[in-house]
Amino acid sequence: MRREKRFRVIGQVGLLLLSLLLISFAVFVLSAYSSGDMSLYILGENARAENHERLSAELGYERPLILRYIEFLRDFITLNWGATIHGYDLRSLIVSRIFVTLEIMLFTLLLSIPFSYALSCLAVGKRGGLIDRLSRLFIIIFFSMPSFAIAIMLMLIFSFHLSIFPISGFTPLGISIAENLSSIFLPSLTLALMHSSLFIRVLKKSLSREIASVYATSARARGESELEIILHEALKPASFPLIALSSSAAASLFAGSAVVETVFSIPGLGSLAVSASLERDTYTLSIIIMMIAFFTFLTSASSRILLSFLDPMKGRGHG
Repeated sequence: MRREKRFRVIGQVGLLLLSLLLISFAVFVLSAYSSGDMSLYILGENARAENHERLSAELGYERPLILRYIEFLRDFITLNWGATIHGYDLRSLIVSRIFVTLEIMLFTLLLSIPFSYALSCLAVGKRGGLIDRLSRLFIIIFFSMPSFAIAIMLMLIFSFHLSIFPISGFTPLGISIAENLSSIFLPSLTLALMHSSLFIRVLKKSLSREIASVYATSARARGESELEIILHEALKPASFPLIALSSSAAASLFAGSAVVETVFSIPGLGSLAVSASLERDTYTLSIIIMMIAFFTFLTSASSRILLSFLDPMKGRGHG
């Protein structure tokens, strides 16, 4: 049984690696054919033809596509990412930007996960009550609102009217912890409200299913309240769908950070992707997309491995 589980995990990780390889090829091909003649974009239309040909040769556009893809994959794995269209070292630039985005993502999870668990437990514990109705309204509002609309709403409330948080900009953690947390609070809250609506929706459905099961009925017969049943019996098995959701949540956090970082002028990986797309710097954009795909692969592989070793029946209490 243990060997079968190990083979299943290896198969899942292998499938994810194959998916990552296919994504890398698709990203490279799209970037290669969507950018057009980059020498024309860099040098301009008035440059001499021999200069265009020389730059195209330096950029490697005359070589076969499959060789360029192998080199792209090799350079990505070895972190030999070269320079941006403006000559900046791409690896240093992405490293400095990714820590900003990861800090926002971490703060987003610290805001959204405890809030989602608390509201879901209270809503399911008093089904049909005020908190349950408010949770439904919360899901409807923030699940349907785009991230830029939430960002602007929070900006108007907390920056313009209350003047509590800065309207834009970022303060590094090494300069001031208080100013750093203040600068990332509204971007993180924007993403937290979006993802909390999804987390609460999944948790409420999962908790409702768990408290309707046989082991929950046995707990009621022992005199436990609904909230005690949720906390002691149903919460652990109800968390498994949320673990499975972690990979898609990680990808959506990266995608949402692009909009939020642009609105709040945060120098993160998302805003770098937006500026690279506007400047037609397809190579930089390809590396960023590969970083997002690799991060999504790590979270997806971790969640699948964790779920394969955690037996849901272990969380069912007395059964």
